[in-house]
Amino acid sequence: MSYLLSCGVRNLLNSSRIRLACSNPKLTSLAQFTSRPHKRQNGSIFIIKREASSKRFPKEAYYAFALGFGILGSVLALNGFLQYRENRYADRSNQPVYEKRPPVKRVEKPILTSPVESETTKSSKTTSKLPAHVKHVIIGAGATGMSAARAIRSSDPLAKILLIAGDSTCGEEFIEVVGDDEEKTAYPPPYVRPVLSGGLWWRSPERREVMLNPTGDIRTHSWFFYEPLSFFVEPEKLEETEEGGICLLRGNPVVSLHPEHHSITLADGQEVKYDCCLLATGVQPITVPELQRCSLSGVDLVSSKRVTYFRNIADYKYLQSVSDKLHKNGGRIAVLGSGALACEIAASLLEDRRLSEAEKASRDSSSRDSSDFHVHQFLSLGLIHPMSEILPPVLAQSLSNYETEKGIHLEADQSVVRASLVDPSNPDESKIRLTISKRDENGMITHDHELIVDHVVCALGNTPRTDLAVSSGLEVDLRNGGFLVNSEMESRQDIYAAGSVASFWDANLEARRRIDHISVSEDTGELAGLNMARSANYSKSEVKEKLQEVKLTNDYDPLPFARKYQSDIWFNMSKDARYDSVGLTDSANLLTRTVFLKDSTHSALVFYLHPTNYRLMGVLLWNLKDEFFDDNEYAAPGRLNLARKMLSDHLVLSDDASIIECAKQFDLPGEIAESYAELKKFIEMKKEDDLAKELDGNTTSSTPTTEETTVVSPIATSNANDESNVAIPVTKTLEEKVIVDGKSVL
Repeated sequence: MSYLLSCGVRNLLNSSRIRLACSNPKLTSLAQFTSRPHKRQNGSIFIIKREASSKRFPKEAYYAFALGFGILGSVLALNGFLQYRENRYADRSNQPVYEKRPPVKRVEKPILTSPVESETTKSSKTTSKLPAHVKHVIIGAGATGMSAARAIRSSDPLAKILLIAGDSTCGEEFIEVVGDDEEKTAYPPPYVRPVLSGGLWWRSPERREVMLNPTGDIRTHSWFFYEPLSFFVEPEKLEETEEGGICLLRGNPVVSLHPEHHSITLADGQEVKYDCCLLATGVQPITVPELQRCSLSGVDLVSSKRVTYFRNIADYKYLQSVSDKLHKNGGRIAVLGSGALACEIAASLLEDRRLSEAEKASRDSSSRDSSDFHVHQFLSLGLIHPMSEILPPVLAQSLSNYETEKGIHLEADQSVVRASLVDPSNPDESKIRLTISKRDENGMITHDHELIVDHVVCALGNTPRTDLAVSSGLEVDLRNGGFLVNSEMESRQDIYAAGSVASFWDANLEARRRIDHISVSEDTGELAGLNMARSANYSKSEVKEKLQEVKLTNDYDPLPFARKYQSDIWFNMSKDARYDSVGLTDSANLLTRTVFLKDSTHSALVFYLHPTNYRLMGVLLWNLKDEFFDDNEYAAPGRLNLARKMLSDHLVLSDDASIIECAKQFDLPGEIAESYAELKKFIEMKKEDDLAKELDGNTTSSTPTTEETTVVSPIATSNANDESNVAIPVTKTLEEKVIVDGKSVL
């Protein structure tokens, strides 16, 4: 290659123009030549060092170059803009809520969210014929769906609502019910799910059977179901009914949603058009791949009912039978998780076995259940106490002490990495061998150890069901999970999302939130239902015309309702381990200030503060009642309403003095309740005395005199000049106990 280059240079030098340049001394200053010997060939390679051009460029050339580069830059910019528009929706976080989406390839498959595929979808060959158009369609038949349906019916009593249930994780399974003549099986109506992990365990078998019976008038024997089966309209009769109603559709889930056509497609191929649609699909449990199959034989541990993901009535019934058997014969159950559901299940499993009336009559009074029954609760790696993501460390430690005293074996900072059957030949009856990893103080995995258990319950949390976002192009919150909605629970025009599947904007706290709790599900479902009814009945132009008719200002707009109410997030493990909270309760990312009575840690008050400006973001009442005092006749003021008022006022607690002063308003010592009890007792005694005087004939039958005995609270009769007199006196000492710093996520 170098030889060919040298030949080319020689030919160039032999040209007449180069010879002329070399012979002319004026041109040699413009072009100098140097040569150096080549190592491989016997020759020289000439390197031309041109110091300046021998000919100047004309001015016209500069304009041509500028025009050419300008055209090239414009073409490249236009091409980049077109590429951006084409790939704009590759990331769904860039999709605005109300912008028209590009066509998305629809995935026509049933939404299966359980580890075990729903058998009802497979087996249901004959489906009911539905109307071609239904005014309101609600996808999901849980607490959110029922609350929305009730709200729609309260605003529009003649509305027709199609309530579509999901798969087996939503309660889509046959349960045994007691009819008039004989036992039969039926699908259960929507029910209150939190009762499965707590309220049913300490009741007698007879009472459980009555509560789990969805037939008849459930208002007389059960509050577990929202409505009886007779309340719902049959799918075939929905189009014919003139009074409207709620149709509960089972075994035919939604496979795709088409916002541009205002329609949905069911698993059997039917397409139903709607005016408004609500997504209330709920959540699904987080699965553990290590517990899906036996590590030795490959047997499916979930199908063989050795591992339970606690979600529905069938899971409760099976776990109740396993618990009763192990209470009688002895054994071990492992509960995986550190949240509220895992704690409730672990405590419920240790409840004494409830005997039926027949067992009580035939059982020897001296015989008891086996004491060799143990419950192990495994906390994830890095966690020392349960519910440490919500509670401050001092209360998380208190909860750990309570569970340990109750008999729960807390396995902190450990995780199950492998599961295998002890007897692979008998998977239905075999015990399970769990391989557990443990860490040292530095966070390093030190060793693995094994534990033999009879059953495993997984309660590691939930993930929202957002499968319909693929076919509908709805925006999903990549951080919190769930469908992105505004304060009116609207995701897109005429499409709403509520409950644990909705990531809504909290305008009061100026943060986006997604909460998996039945209180939030019912509240947001009701709000979405009211907005759906108003959106379907009246357009905004009609509303403005009606406002002009009644001569109201244009600022008043009843459509739609925005979410401003802070729901009560409660947890009730027992009377010594319970809380009620409002607002953001995130101990990992917010500052916490825990206030309690001196020399007593049973009751406490927790303030959650913003880490930068110390603004109050949430309040938690630990072992405190909501009401300041108990009265069956009159409604008592509540501590949670006081907390809601503080959150709406954007209260700032920057120092310890302001925290203690704010805590006094919540009356931790309970002096208001004591004073009210004394006052009520005094009033009752006064009424008894007056009644006795009337019976003795000491009072006249004429009109009573204007002189009446005025009963005043001891709080109000205290000396006004006394500086210690406050609106809510607190004489007992309050002490600030815990300060935990965190990083802001807002």
